[in-house]
Amino acid sequence: FLEDSTNDPHARRLTYEILSARDSGFADRWKNRFLADPSLELRRESVQVVLADAEELLKGGKDDSARDKFGVALTAARDLDQITSAAKALGKLGTKVDVNDVMGFVTKWYLAAPFDNTDKKGFDVAYAPEKGVDLEATYDGKDAKVKWVAHATDQEFGIVDINEALDKHKGAICYAYAEFDSAEARDVDIRIGCINGNKVWLNGKLLTANHVYHANIFVDQYVAQGQLKAGKNSILVKVAQNEQTDDWAQRWQFQLRVCDALGGAVKSAP
Repeated sequence: FLEDSTNDPHARRLTYEILSARDSGFADRWKNRFLADPSLELRRESVQVVLADAEELLKGGKDDSARDKFGVALTAARDLDQITSAAKALGKLGTKVDVNDVMGFVTKWYLAAPFDNTDKKGFDVAYAPEKGVDLEATYDGKDAKVKWVAHATDQEFGIVDINEALDKHKGAICYAYAEFDSAEARDVDIRIGCINGNKVWLNGKLLTANHVYHANIFVDQYVAQGQLKAGKNSILVKVAQNEQTDDWAQRWQFQLRVCDALGGAVKSAP
């Protein structure tokens, strides 16, 4: 049952725990079998073993072997703490890791703002970008004309800070647009973290809408499923800022990554 990866992942994890409790040597014999497992709980077990092995090699002065082990852990890991641990260790060993690339964060965007969100009414208004993106277009914005502005972020976990990229606005909507080239048609997760109200479209299809303000931001906060087509795909994000003036309500940010159902990065072609 445990060997058959098509079985329920939680039931397989329970099976692993039962067998480990009954046989003191079981976990040690199986510890490296789950590095590519679809059960994220079991995968985590094996990644943790590899990280521990790498640390022991490092303590023994075997830097090259430790580097290889940390690389294996980085490739297999799907949990944020394990990814960042492996990346940090590799960095100390002289191997720079782009965590944004490893995790599939989209870092190159076009931004257009501000559109009106007074009294939060703009969240459900279909402004011009929702009807079709023209990067050469000029729109009627909240206070003046609005154009698309290219923006690339190098912030950790792909965070796009709209205040920093454009300017601070209250009661405002920002649109973010990215193009994604896929070698094939395939299912993907579109995972967004956003401290503001947000909507996400993939190729014109609305995938998720979350009218929530200032409820923190974290990786994979909202998860939606979509389908990439072969070739160019369009991703449109709507980020709605309200009119709160508290210091803690000033952030206007989002992050978005494209991945498979297990959280493995799906990357746009160069």
